[in-house]
Amino acid sequence: MRRNRRLVLIDRIIPFLAAFVGLIALAGAIIVQMNADAGRQAVMVELGRVQAELDTVAEQLESLSIPAEDDGTAEALLALQTRINALESAQATAEADAAAAETQAVETADVGQQGDADGPTTDCIPLGTRFMAIPNETYPLCRMTTALRVGAITGDTVDVGGSGTIVENSFGTLAGTKCTIMVFSADAEGFAELRVTCT
Repeated sequence: MRRNRRLVLIDRIIPFLAAFVGLIALAGAIIVQMNADAGRQAVMVELGRVQAELDTVAEQLESLSIPAEDDGTAEALLALQTRINALESAQATAEADAAAAETQAVETADVGQQGDADGPTTDCIPLGTRFMAIPNETYPLCRMTTALRVGAITGDTVDVGGSGTIVENSFGTLAGTKCTIMVFSADAEGFAELRVTCT
């Protein structure tokens, strides 16, 4: 008998429990929906704020794009650009002329400095050219029958055959010619930088 009553009581309680669980689930769904609505509302508010800022920026750009009165600035800039172009062109022309003049001077000196028309034109040192020399070597000079004979090289001097000892950063005369030997550098390791020019 008691067992029957318990079963009847349980049968009556189960629907209430099911309804209670359903109410809890419904409440949870409502809360989630309310949170989603609040999130959407916040997003809409933020979008509205961004749109207002974009409108403000667009208005500022429009105000900046309004052409200002011509105060001569554009014309002055164009004139300055034209002057710069002219200066660059003049500089390029001057550099080209200087290079051509230097080449012509070297060629003229090379032709005018030749000691003998039978001098070598290949495997020789061109006049006016800096070159490295080592001890006890003979260097043919282009278009000259006289060769440069280098003797001993010390820390600051170079012995040149027929010309004697030439100190670093000084000149000497190539024997039998009107040519000048310039010693730019000399070191004890046996290297010297020389140049031969003629007048």
